[in-house]
Amino acid sequence: MIRNNLETVIEDNKVTYKKYFDVPVDLLFEVWSSPEHLTEWWGPDGFTLTIKRLDFSNGGIWEFIMHGPDGHDYKNKIQFLEIQKPNLISYKHIGDGEGDEDVNFQSKIIFETSGNGTNLLMEQIFSSKQELERVNAKYGAIEGGKQHVVNLAKYVDKIR
Repeated sequence: MIRNNLETVIEDNKVTYKKYFDVPVDLLFEVWSSPEHLTEWWGPDGFTLTIKRLDFSNGGIWEFIMHGPDGHDYKNKIQFLEIQKPNLISYKHIGDGEGDEDVNFQSKIIFETSGNGTNLLMEQIFSSKQELERVNAKYGAIEGGKQHVVNLAKYVDKIR
């Protein structure tokens, strides 16, 4: 991976974001998994985050509200499928927690040690190419994913 660049690869029903971070894998994993850090960077540009509950464990549930720059609140519910500290966080987005499953996809966040830093791979896997295209058209999912990783990088730069 090239330092300071974000690579985005779209293949059928999957989007993969790749970026190198000049911080140890343990720190990047912590920033991705603890409420104190998540509220500082999670989401695309202009969004803020309120965590309702976070059970960071295999099978655990994370409910949160993303507050959009347009004033709209977006409820989200995630179930963690597999956590392998400090190398993997896998989860399934299961809607808004109130029966609306308008956005349903799985993510794998892979943290790989690379020298003194960490390669991050964030995969978003949708049920079909058409579903990815629908969610991207409705919510700007691909650009939002890019901004999400860039906001993580900005936050990590501030705390290291």
